[in-house]
Order: sequence, then C-alpha cells, then structure tokens
Amino acid sequence: MRKYITEILEEVNKEPTTLAKYREDVGLKFLFQYAFIPEQKFDLPEGDPPFKPDAAPIGMTPTNFTQEMRKLYVFTKARQLPKLRREQLFLQLLESVHPSEAKVLLAVKDQKLNKLYKNVTAKLAAEHGFIPVQVKKNEDTTPKKS
Repeated sequence: MRKYITEILEEVNKEPTTLAKYREDVGLKFLFQYAFIPEQKFDLPEGDPPFKPDAAPIGMTPTNFTQEMRKLYVFTKARQLPKLRREQLFLQLLESVHPSEAKVLLAVKDQKLNKLYKNVTAKLAAEHGFIPVQVKKNEDTTPKKS
C-alpha cells in the first residue's frame, strides 16, 4: 500500500537519507516543486484561510493529496483563473483532504514546508534530484556569519 504524503514527509523529517527511496515518487516531485521553486508558488493570499477541516480519519476523506497533486497547477499564475474562483477551489481542496494533508498544502502554498518539517529543505530535495540544483531557497543560500 502506498504511503500518504504526510507519512513520507514525517519519515524523511526524522531521517533525511530515506528520501532516496522515494526518488521515483511523482507526487513528491510535484510537492517539492510547488514548495521550493519560486516560479511555481501558488497565486493565493499568504496565511491560512478559514476552512472546516474534514473530520474523517486519514484514508477515509473524500480525496487525498496524492489524488489531487496533478491538479495543483490551477493555483499557480500559469493558470488564468479569476482570483475568487482560485481561492474557492483551494478552500474546497483543504476541506476535502485529511487535516494533516491540509497543513502540508498550506505550507506548500506559502512555500514554508521547511517550517512544518525542519529537515525537509530545498537543498535536500535538490540533492536527491526532485528539483533543479540551482533552485535554492533563502534558508539554503544565506551566508553563514563567522
């Protein structure tokens, strides 16, 4: 059985070297692209919108992150949608996935996945071939003070 994206992220957060075994996971590749590549950032307001989380246990929600992964492009600037419609679709998505997956979606939206999972960074994703090596977020390229 396939692991949920939140289970994979928790596993990688605990032991970053385990990311290598998910190298062929297309859903994880999409997630890292939206989470770390500035050009792929969602065209939605910053912060958490008010939504009603689904109360069903994981696996029993109407949909899950993996099933919706290929549709996430509608939230980027590449897809021309009225702002209100884009926000409505995002709220519907948040309300149809498990609350733990909704937290991941919110972190991806604001490109702050490394705030939710400290060890899951753009540098780690680039090292394992999920995103281009030259794409590094501020947390990976800031000069170290001596």
